[in-house]
Amino acid sequence: MKRYVTYSELRTRRRCPYKGFLEYDQRLSPVVKSPGLREGTVMDAGLNALYEHHKLTGLHDVDVMLAEIDEAATREEARIESAATLMQEEWEAIREKTQLLRDVARLYVPWAQEADAGLEVVTRQLEADVPVVAPSGRSSTKYQYRFKPDGIVVKDGELWLWEDKAWKIIDQVSISMLQMDEQCSMYLWGLRQLINRGEAPKELQEAVDKHGQPVGVIYNVLRKKLPTIPKQLKDGTTSKDKAIDTTEEVYYQTLIERGQDPVDYEEILNLLHEKGNTFFIRQPVYRNTAELDEIGNRIYQATRLIAEGHTFKSVDRTCSQCQFQPLCLEYSDDLLLHGYRVRERRHEEYTEEAA
Repeated sequence: MKRYVTYSELRTRRRCPYKGFLEYDQRLSPVVKSPGLREGTVMDAGLNALYEHHKLTGLHDVDVMLAEIDEAATREEARIESAATLMQEEWEAIREKTQLLRDVARLYVPWAQEADAGLEVVTRQLEADVPVVAPSGRSSTKYQYRFKPDGIVVKDGELWLWEDKAWKIIDQVSISMLQMDEQCSMYLWGLRQLINRGEAPKELQEAVDKHGQPVGVIYNVLRKKLPTIPKQLKDGTTSKDKAIDTTEEVYYQTLIERGQDPVDYEEILNLLHEKGNTFFIRQPVYRNTAELDEIGNRIYQATRLIAEGHTFKSVDRTCSQCQFQPLCLEYSDDLLLHGYRVRERRHEEYTEEAA
């Protein structure tokens, strides 16, 4: 019998074994009075549709992406409605978020048409599992690591794992931290294991035969904000505020729409050009074999916490944001009854054992 584990569970178990016990062994989830829109879920659906269409046709169709965003948002609204009764203003806020995602998609697609030059989509939403491997090289007969990367692509003759991200802010600190991203490193470890075991799907294996092993992760980052439209001053001119959060294209188009000469705004336009696009970026991160071996060891060590039944509490400042903090202070039947519910077994990784 095999036990399936995911990155989310392994991360939780390492951070706090007690939280892992509550969330994955007892399958507890807090009762949410006002669930919000899962924006990442909606955007992921739109991007999946866009790139599945691109894989089949070679085209970027914004209408395909928008249609899937609408369908995903409808599913999200149904999920929210089944969980709680919301006020009208809460529904309005949720639909404003959906409209923002639609507007972001309209800006993303023309940008992606240029950024995706030479891009070949091998597969989207590959779901697979491989045995956890001990430092000795022995494959576990009990623990299977399950992973689901957003995509596999070929770019400039190299094979890459592809990961979509939706951030509020894109800055150099966040970009530099991608080098330390453990989630996608685990995905990449799993992908290489799948290939080395000869279990890759046909289209992936053909890409490996042609381009070699995947070399790293390309992060496709979208910002959940629209570029700011520059203010029009009382004298009719456009503000030259250098702190404006926008793009060169949006600023330039605003000038044209207002009938103003871009030559008069050369300094701010040059500044925005040098700053580059801070709303969409592509960031490649290479991974070597030694780095992936270390990732494999981390996965193995996390499964040992499960195997040895550790449920100790790990306390630090982040506990104030933990959804299980009340149970950490008082594990009582009354709190369990009114504050938490038991999740259904919708995913195999939540089961104690799976065939």
